[in-house]
Amino acid sequence: MNRLNGDESGGHGGDLVRAARQWLPEGGKLLDFSSNINPLGPPPGLIDHLREALPEITAYPTPQARELREEIAEYLGVPAGSLMLGNGANELIHLLMLWLKPARVFVGAPTFSEYERAARLAGCPVEKFSLLPEEDFNPLSLGKRLKDGDLLVFCNPNNPTGKLYSREDLLVLASEAEARGACLLVDESFLPLTGTGKMENSISSSLGHSAWVALSLTKVWGLPGLRLGCLIGPPEGIGFLTRWGDPWRVNTLAQKAGRYCLGQDSYLADSLALIAEERSFLQTSLEKSGTFKVYAGAANYLLLESRSDSFEVASFQEKLASKGVLIRRADNFSLLDHRHFRIAVKRRAENLRLLEEVNRCMEIDKTNYIRLEE
Repeated sequence: MNRLNGDESGGHGGDLVRAARQWLPEGGKLLDFSSNINPLGPPPGLIDHLREALPEITAYPTPQARELREEIAEYLGVPAGSLMLGNGANELIHLLMLWLKPARVFVGAPTFSEYERAARLAGCPVEKFSLLPEEDFNPLSLGKRLKDGDLLVFCNPNNPTGKLYSREDLLVLASEAEARGACLLVDESFLPLTGTGKMENSISSSLGHSAWVALSLTKVWGLPGLRLGCLIGPPEGIGFLTRWGDPWRVNTLAQKAGRYCLGQDSYLADSLALIAEERSFLQTSLEKSGTFKVYAGAANYLLLESRSDSFEVASFQEKLASKGVLIRRADNFSLLDHRHFRIAVKRRAENLRLLEEVNRCMEIDKTNYIRLEE
């Protein structure tokens, strides 16, 4: 079956145009549970703010997003000279990989696929380590696999499992990497959606000379179409990438949006409260049927595994999509299979719609119902 997994998207969720063409050819709109974005959407007033800024697109953006960079550095509590902004965290991950050209790149399994894609593009061999959510994590054991010139990439919380790893363990891993002449890159893109939003669990304030942090700024603010992310690292490395990289990497509207969003503290608090409540609601509701194992994630998404070996996620995705609900198949993540899929955490009415459509698909498959309780 078509995996909706072509070269254009790299197998990610959120390709709504293609999905609608495939499953809703006569028209209709998909409710997107395949991409993990703040369920509240952009902060109130942002659209009007950007509309007023539209005339500014006739001029070049501020080089290196200077004012936004300074404000984000202050917000995160890191020196401005240790931070650079880019067209999404993914672009900066690719840029760092191309510059470092590691001898080997270690990536988790399962984890976000762009780390391996970036390594392959840079011509680097890839080795994998297990990050299955039910397994214990031993930073010392993992660190001992590293040698001079290696890069280890770690996603925290991990995508797609949602498992959150401790700051202390990752700092041990950073120390082990540095002692062996290797580097560590921690992707903390979903970390602001796990707690207070202020990155208390980030390692960005204790990076040393060979550790880096990538952070998406569009997931937490609901702006994936604008693309905005940052890379935090050693000042000498950040300085080189800034000096010789594209000075206009961040467009004018993304800069305007970022500066506006930084002041939206009540919006962020509301977002975190909603995510915590709705994640719990979805997990409890889906577990009640006994049909799925739901992995207890810490972010705004959940990984599910069917308890039936005959379950086929391709068929399940197609049935849901034909009813206007799009999930993220997870069978293209390493160590996951045809029983796995991922869903975003959204608002209550949208989550109820998902559960209702899951019930209909389960009825076709003669499995148990999920009891919907508001």
